Amino acid sequence: MITLESDEKIHLIKRRHRYVLLRMLMPEILIFLTIAVFMVFALLVRLPAWPDWLIRFFPTLASFNLRYLLLFLFTLLLQVFWLIIFLTITNYYFDCWIVTNRRTIHTELRALFSRLLSNVPHDKIQDITVDIHGILPTILRFGDLKIQTAGGFREFVFQDIPEPYQTKEIIFRAQKELREKNNEAKRKKSGGGWNF
Repeated sequence: MITLESDEKIHLIKRRHRYVLLRMLMPEILIFLTIAVFMVFALLVRLPAWPDWLIRFFPTLASFNLRYLLLFLFTLLLQVFWLIIFLTITNYYFDCWIVTNRRTIHTELRALFSRLLSNVPHDKIQDITVDIHGILPTILRFGDLKIQTAGGFREFVFQDIPEPYQTKEIIFRAQKELREKNNEAKRKKSGGGWNF
């Protein structure tokens, strides 16, 4: 759970581009649909009986209907792929970057019950780089945003986010506002103004 400080306001919440989610889900969805088609095929088509040589070795197989056994196995496979799709969507949703007026927070779901939470204060940011590779990312306007810091956490990467240039500007604005606020607080603390 992310706890904000009393004067901290959220400027932006970013997740990966929806195309990335679709690209991650496409193999599972195709397999899921293929299994569903096989289920319909198993329901509509007349299936052959068990081979005689198999019944000689396993006589109890004669009591099982091949259609129901196939439907049972396909249903199990559907549940497995449904779970994989659920985990992929959950991973997509919980991986996010939050830009506040004081810091940038990254939360990443490592496993179902394991989450990584890291943040970088805006006054520690040294450089921000936008990296867009490929035709589709250029057309759909998504890419990586890399933040270089002065502390022990050297690189902070927003992966495949939409509108990375806009995000960069929001972080720069928040950094500038924080710097101005800190300078004003220092001036007030030192006596408020110019001393001649």
